[in-house]
Amino acid sequence: MQHSQRGRSKGKGWRITLAGVLATFLLIAATKARTPTFNVIYDFSPANGSMSTGTLFLDGAGRLYGTLQQGLYGNCNFNGSAFQLKPVGSGWTLNPLHCFVGGDNDGAYPIDHGGLTIGPDGALYGTTSMGGISNGAYTLGVVFKLSPPARVCTRALCPWTETLLYEFQGPPDGALPHGNVAFDASGNLYGTTSQGGAAGYGIVFELTPSGSGWTENILYSFTTESGGTYPEAGVVVDSAGNVYGVGTRNGQHGQGSVYKLSRSGSGWTLNTIYSFLGGSDGAGPVGGLVLDEAGNLYGSTAAGGVGNGGTVFQLSPSGDNWTETTLCSFTGSYGSYSSLTLDAAANLYGTTYRDGALDGGSVFKVTWSGSNWTCTDLHDFQQGTGGVNPIGGVTVAPNGKLYGTTSAGGAYGNGVVWEITP
Repeated sequence: MQHSQRGRSKGKGWRITLAGVLATFLLIAATKARTPTFNVIYDFSPANGSMSTGTLFLDGAGRLYGTLQQGLYGNCNFNGSAFQLKPVGSGWTLNPLHCFVGGDNDGAYPIDHGGLTIGPDGALYGTTSMGGISNGAYTLGVVFKLSPPARVCTRALCPWTETLLYEFQGPPDGALPHGNVAFDASGNLYGTTSQGGAAGYGIVFELTPSGSGWTENILYSFTTESGGTYPEAGVVVDSAGNVYGVGTRNGQHGQGSVYKLSRSGSGWTLNTIYSFLGGSDGAGPVGGLVLDEAGNLYGSTAAGGVGNGGTVFQLSPSGDNWTETTLCSFTGSYGSYSSLTLDAAANLYGTTYRDGALDGGSVFKVTWSGSNWTCTDLHDFQQGTGGVNPIGGVTVAPNGKLYGTTSAGGAYGNGVVWEITP
């Protein structure tokens, strides 16, 4: 893993003293003593599903929520499920919230690189890549809402109520959403589809509450001449209502791009704020973006970089322009597929699919020291009981613990839920 010495601002000079050297030595010693502890807290098995690909959501009671691409509860068959993982005593208990059944009345295969989104009403929102209205040959995906029971559930299994907010219909509408959804301050919902649209390269959409339903508005249909194509990640919305996201392919140099959508009269205007070159800056952004309080954007790529295994990047606004800084370069065969997570101290966390000493993926942390960025490998996955190939990102608990999933590996080969204690 390569590190960047470029930063947010110029650092002040330092006066080296014996006391300073001793303090630094003690700090290094203390840091080495606090080796992160990795534990598998749940193994997905043939009885309860496999392939968790989204970032987990953590509620105030310490319960984790996520999705599985394949879920085997009752009539779930292989269409996927949504689940809750609840701490009980010294262990964890899994509760299926919903079994996706596919067809015209439900979604199927929640291939979500961003994870479930909590709404202002306390419900969970997400997408599935299939299910919903059929275009004759395929079903093209849905946006769904999962609402908790109105009363406290006393049974062992407590399913939530699903509502389909929208079913994609294919060109000129979108098709096959893979990313998370995001709310703006007015309660409108935004997301992307990886295909469909006027040219077949995907769309950015808005869902607006309308009476008892939701109305779709296509904000942008991607073309090969525009800011990237095939957006696999969702979007992030700033306080002014601007929408940001990534195009996984194409763009000015054919390596993907980062875009900004702004309201313009009764419509929207897309500006490409960065096009990847495919060199040390990375290529093929798959995961979504995260926005800090200063307006900087952070994201990752699955390929390119100095080590040819993807990168972590920062985009900083300067008037109408943006400056790109590569923070980390990975050396595995595949970099990060997930959105980064920004904690309260402005540290960034993420996962790689195949980076790490054992080529099974890794968990990493990116910190700003005041003069440069430091990229730290917290854990390397390997084939076996510890899980392998994480696709979802990292969830940070208030106590500093980290949670996430792997898409494969574990005791049954179906993936795991893991915990890292700093």
